[in-house]
Amino acid sequence: MNTLFSEYPPAEKLRLFIQSYWTGDFNINREASFSQSVVPNGCVELIIHLSDFHCSLNKRVWCKSPDFTLLGVFTKPYEVKFSENVQVFGIRFYPDGIQNVFGVPPSVFFATYEDSVDVLGKSVQRFCTRIRELQSVNAQLQFANEFLTDQLGRHFLAHDYTHQAMSLIRKVAGEPDYQLLKYQIPISDRQLQREFKNRYGITISDYMRLSRMNAIQKYMDSSGSANLTQLSYDLNFFDQSHFIREFKTYVGITPGKFSRIRDRFIVNPAH
Repeated sequence: MNTLFSEYPPAEKLRLFIQSYWTGDFNINREASFSQSVVPNGCVELIIHLSDFHCSLNKRVWCKSPDFTLLGVFTKPYEVKFSENVQVFGIRFYPDGIQNVFGVPPSVFFATYEDSVDVLGKSVQRFCTRIRELQSVNAQLQFANEFLTDQLGRHFLAHDYTHQAMSLIRKVAGEPDYQLLKYQIPISDRQLQREFKNRYGITISDYMRLSRMNAIQKYMDSSGSANLTQLSYDLNFFDQSHFIREFKTYVGITPGKFSRIRDRFIVNPAH
């Protein structure tokens, strides 16, 4: 094993907005050239590098990632390269979470990465620097909960129908039903579609598909194998071919091949 992940739940009042905190230890064996593909999960990642060793990401050219990296929502897998042992503390936000915690729409960094300080401001630089200084995960978690709760109090949007729509989609993950949104969100279909895309950079249909992919990945992680026929039936695909085609769209390869080379991927399905 060359990668080690641990996940931690956020404070109760943050759980509608933050999927998890996590720590990652990458390229533990210090291979000269180690890479993994990240499977999209529909979340925004704030990644705090805990040392001067960073991963490399591709934005037209391969570059060392910023100290405090902000990764937007992706709909395709992307590659991460490591040449040293890289240790990080991460915060996995739902897209509506980053909007409500920091007041920044994730559409401005959709399908790319940025320096979090450039996008979220100097207060995030001070926060990330302090996380880096703290010596224990428990201290990091406590400080993160306090800071992010304060930020949520400053930026929370009380009547945000796109947040309601995203929360509902996550609750019914694996059984996307657009009609359900139309009945429960009290604005017109066209307005909801427009505001959703403008704010998050992704369409409602694509977010539903990503939520269903999360359900697929959780099933595969828990079972250790993929019964494609059963998965296709349980998650309301038209047939097995439809399931395989959609899986390949978001992961880049077929489910069968993915099961065989699972260790080449970073998979963190949003709950």
